[in-house]
Amino acid sequence: MRLAVLSLCALCAMSAAAFAENETQGCTAPDALGVSRTIEIDATGGPWFGTPNGDPDFLAPGEVVLTFDDGPLPRTTRRILAALAAQCAKATFFMVGEMAKEFPDLVREVAEQGHTIGTHTWSHRDLRRLPEDKMKAQIETALNAVATAAGAPIAPFFRYPYLSYSPADVAYLQSRNIAQFAVDVDSFDWRTRSAQGIVRRVMARLQRTGRGIILLHDIHDSTAAAVPLLLAQLKEKGYRLVHLRAKAAAETLAPYAPPDKVGVANGSLHRAHWHARRLRRRQDW
Repeated sequence: MRLAVLSLCALCAMSAAAFAENETQGCTAPDALGVSRTIEIDATGGPWFGTPNGDPDFLAPGEVVLTFDDGPLPRTTRRILAALAAQCAKATFFMVGEMAKEFPDLVREVAEQGHTIGTHTWSHRDLRRLPEDKMKAQIETALNAVATAAGAPIAPFFRYPYLSYSPADVAYLQSRNIAQFAVDVDSFDWRTRSAQGIVRRVMARLQRTGRGIILLHDIHDSTAAAVPLLLAQLKEKGYRLVHLRAKAAAETLAPYAPPDKVGVANGSLHRAHWHARRLRRRQDW
C-alpha cells in the first residue's frame, strides 16, 4: 500500500514537471522566473482556494499564483501580458463580462498566450447585496460573455467582487461546479498609484505568509508598471510561480446572453467600477 502511494506521488510530481516544461516551451529569456509547476483544478462541487476558506497547504512554501481582476483593458492589460511573456510567466485573469465583450480581441490574446481565464461577474456588482435572480444573472452572463470573447472554453474559476458573498452565492457556485477564489496576498493596488509601493506591499505580505495567491488588478497603470518589478523580485527572493488550469471547461447557460451594447467606451465602466468601490453603495442592475 505504501509503495502504491509513493508511486502515485512520484507520478503526480512527474506530471507537474511535464506541465511546467510545456508552459515554458519556446521561452528563450535567460534567467526567467518561468513556471515551476502547473496545478490542474477539479472544480466539481465549487471548491475554495485562498484565505480564509481554502486549504492552507494547497501551495507549498515558496509558491505563488498571480491573479488579475477587473480587466481586460487595452492600455494596461497588454503591458502586463508583455511583462509576463518576458519572464515566461503565466497568470489567471478574472475578467468582468462587460470588459470582455468590449475588448474581445484582448481576451483572445490572453487565452492565446496560455494564461487561464476565469470570471468576475458581468458588471462588477456586490453579489451579497443582490437578490437571487440578479446574482445568477451576474454570474451566468459573465460566463457567456467571456467565453464568447475568448472563442474557446474558459475555466470554471470565479472571484467575488469586493470578496463579498452570501451563503446563497456560495451554494449556487457549488451547484454549478465553479471553483471560488479568495486571496492570500492582497496588493491593494487600487489604493495607490505607486508601482514601487505595490511591489513593497506584496513582498512584505509574502514574507509573512511564505506562499499564496496574489491579487492584482490589470486596469491600473501603476499595476502595469509594477508587474515587471514584482516578477524580478519574486525571482530574486526565490519564489516559485504556479500556474492554475482547469480540469474541465466552464459550462455556459444559453438563457443568459449578454446585452448587445455595454458602456465601456472611453473608460466609463473602468471609472464607474472604482467609484462604486469607494462608495460601496447599492445599485440596480
